[in-house]
Amino acid sequence: MDAGVIQDNRIPREDKARLASLLSERGEWASCSRVEPLAGDGSDRRFYRVHLNGRSLIALISQRSGADLDEVDSMWLIGRHLASKGLPVARILAARLDDGVFLLEDLGRVHLHDMARRFASSARIQGLYRKAVELLARLHRTAPDGFSSEWCFDTPQYTPQFVLNRELLYFQTSFLQSFLGLEAADLGLSQDFQALAERAGEERGGLVLHRDFQSRNLMVHRGSLWVIDYQGMRLGPPEYDLASLLLDPYVMLPDRVWQPLAELYWERARPILGRSRHVFWERFQTLALCRCLQALAAYAFLGKEKKKSGFLEHIPAGWRRLNQLLQGPAGRTVPAFRKLIRRITSHAPSMERIQRPR
Repeated sequence: MDAGVIQDNRIPREDKARLASLLSERGEWASCSRVEPLAGDGSDRRFYRVHLNGRSLIALISQRSGADLDEVDSMWLIGRHLASKGLPVARILAARLDDGVFLLEDLGRVHLHDMARRFASSARIQGLYRKAVELLARLHRTAPDGFSSEWCFDTPQYTPQFVLNRELLYFQTSFLQSFLGLEAADLGLSQDFQALAERAGEERGGLVLHRDFQSRNLMVHRGSLWVIDYQGMRLGPPEYDLASLLLDPYVMLPDRVWQPLAELYWERARPILGRSRHVFWERFQTLALCRCLQALAAYAFLGKEKKKSGFLEHIPAGWRRLNQLLQGPAGRTVPAFRKLIRRITSHAPSMERIQRPR
């Protein structure tokens, strides 16, 4: 076995050795003709397309954290659980958990995001998203059966404290303070954010969310949609995933497209939601606001701190979505925050930074 066969200098030597070892173990090293680095996501994981004789597979390499349970374990445990429920996820073909290496079924190169941007016809887009909503409702109906919070490396549940720290205060520090340069003492958001976190993180019991169910985490393969990046699944409100999909700044679906799709989800998922349609819409708006703040924080943090500049281009769309949400029911519950956003909108230097991020 010689890892030097993988010639691409963009691939770290340690990754070459790990891939060569696992492929050799499977008897596939001799048929490996090329290993192609792929663009990653917002995490530090590395992805490769491994070209074998007449076929390919995906290699994922994640650094072990040393904790009793980390992202590698969650990927393995949750991935096998979802597959056992017949949900469309990439099959885990092989794994060496100690090294953080997975070999996965190759689902191709086309994301729902790519398809949505390609088709100008709203009817065509709505057809794709209808499939996504049907899949999401199916996931929410079937995944809770047998799911264990002990599989969740990144907190087992979407709680008020999680919402406050990982979404609302993340937005305050990464977007308002770091990206826009505002002073924390001038924000006055504590009361609004605490109340919003309590509403969003309300204990529901027995429900799960993917937490990043958006257009870049759905692959279009063999005419169907497939779910990826599921290792962050945990107990929590399913409406959060619906907001992640339909109000995704990567695509910015118009109201005439996403609103009927939200109604479709309500019909399909009603057996597990257990509440009135009015309460469903109320929770959807609340969780959509939290998701939007998390997304804007991530775009700013990844773009500025992690130097992944491609994320910055989504800030203008995320800002538009935020203003739309604040004009609705959720905005009335956070008066101080809504006032701050209006102040930022009237401040030319801040808006220049938002509209032309760099």
